[in-house]
Amino acid sequence: MKQQLPLELAQSLALSKDVSQLQFHQLLQNISDDPQLKQFAPDGICQIDPRNGNLVIYNSARAKRVHTTAKPSHHQNDTQCPICEGKSADILDIAEHSEGFTFINKNLYPIFHPIQDIPQEEADYFLHQDPEHQGRASYGFHLLQWTSSLHDKDWQNLPYADALISFERLAVLEKNLLCQPTDFMARSETQLNQEVVSGYVSIIKNYGASAGASLVHGHQQIAYSNILPQHFFNNLRFRKRHNKSFSQYMIEENPPELLIKDYGEWQLLVPYFMKRPLDMLLILKDADKRYLHQLNQDEQQQVVLGLQQAIQAILALMEQMNILPAYNMIINNGPGCGLYVEFLPKTQMMGGYEQIGLFVCQDNAAHSAERLREYINAAD
Repeated sequence: MKQQLPLELAQSLALSKDVSQLQFHQLLQNISDDPQLKQFAPDGICQIDPRNGNLVIYNSARAKRVHTTAKPSHHQNDTQCPICEGKSADILDIAEHSEGFTFINKNLYPIFHPIQDIPQEEADYFLHQDPEHQGRASYGFHLLQWTSSLHDKDWQNLPYADALISFERLAVLEKNLLCQPTDFMARSETQLNQEVVSGYVSIIKNYGASAGASLVHGHQQIAYSNILPQHFFNNLRFRKRHNKSFSQYMIEENPPELLIKDYGEWQLLVPYFMKRPLDMLLILKDADKRYLHQLNQDEQQQVVLGLQQAIQAILALMEQMNILPAYNMIINNGPGCGLYVEFLPKTQMMGGYEQIGLFVCQDNAAHSAERLREYINAAD
């Protein structure tokens, strides 16, 4: 019998089966009042490293997580998955696959949580002055998308049509958060089509313990917040400095021999400044689009294929390198950004030099691109 979360159990935990049909004020009230989330609520304070603008948010309660306090084991125990057992916060969205389903729920250990009566200036990024260094407020939501209800399924081994459904639900959630009609978040930008966007949605994936994944069951983390992580703020600054997005710059300037695959509307490539072997960028050619929910059908289909092939290559090639597979995936969206996905495999440890911004890489970009290209071409 396959290890999975039964659909009937998920439906019994569902606050909603379609997040687009859930009124934003209902979601806000539900998250604000949830006693489980309050138990592990963050401190609500953010500090900024004045050297580089990195943001630090504080959540003392996360030290009480089961996955933080559990004694380390040499053997990972997959037989007691809390997700498959239905030990989940309220579910906000369910979409069935050919087998199993994908679903979105609240994170029981949030890094952001709603705070009432926030001054307007606290929601305006980098405008609030804090001479006493007491910190500025950080608030919002922290949600999770489980790629599949089946324990052993994730992007790399889901049927393509099922992976496309999971991606579509992620895009729907992104739009629902950014385009909400309340004043909970300050406006972050107005798009070319006059779509008003409020707050910031950060989407990341951790796979493998060395990449920060505390659970084996495959998932994405979605943070909706009043603060923009420095990495994404850098995308905005790049556009302002160069009068073009970073994604457009990379398509124009990255050497052609570092292209892994051209999907039509997307390109998968190794960046010329590769910091670690097998680093990749999956870049949308239309630099005017900045969010997942702006993608048309062809663009959605191509990015899902690119995601699957990039992740499959990382896992296979890391095993060939005798390294336990692990990676971070970052969806770069937001103001000023040209949409792109970043894959950061844990192919090398971080040392002291890397901590000061001097990366020593054990491979070169051309060789990595050749290995990745050969693997993906052979798998096609």
